[in-house]
Amino acid sequence: MEQMRQAFDRQVGMPDDEWLQLEPLVNVREVPAKYTLQKIGSVATHHYFVVKGLVRFYYITPEGKELNKGFYGEDYIAGSLSAMIMEEPNRFAIETLEPSIVIDLPLKQIHAVSGPGTAWERLVNHCCQLMLVRNERREAELLTLTAKQRFLQFVRNFPGYLERIPQYHIASYLGITPVALSKYKKQWLADKEN
Repeated sequence: MEQMRQAFDRQVGMPDDEWLQLEPLVNVREVPAKYTLQKIGSVATHHYFVVKGLVRFYYITPEGKELNKGFYGEDYIAGSLSAMIMEEPNRFAIETLEPSIVIDLPLKQIHAVSGPGTAWERLVNHCCQLMLVRNERREAELLTLTAKQRFLQFVRNFPGYLERIPQYHIASYLGITPVALSKYKKQWLADKEN
């Protein structure tokens, strides 16, 4: 719990009285790898602060193929921005990739305490801005970069994730096949060093 408080304090300056409003309402959970935090089509009731571990966001095509949207590790809040803002069903799922510790953040209670001028309002705005920036950059990468450039950008953006995420999930995120990633990964990493 202290890790989350420190992260929020670094981001928006969290006063003690505002922290104490929500602290009793959150829940800390240890969950195994491949645990579904959020299902496609469900109503978003929580976002999740990742204390330890790694989660992925993914869509499922009508044919049943999983397509990775993003990965979030320690000190990030994972959740659906559109489901929260529009109060609509989740369009993607959130699943742990490794055993994780997450803190459930109840959306209704956060909205109740995030009045004008509060640290909670600043935190919600800050998180929305980060998600928007991340999504805009991801869109630009998919539309303008080659597979090699997307891979090298992934390595730069997410140091350490290459060793933590199964290769087929990284390939899906990059929009290439696992075979192509396996074939070129070593060469692309060598090129990065030169």
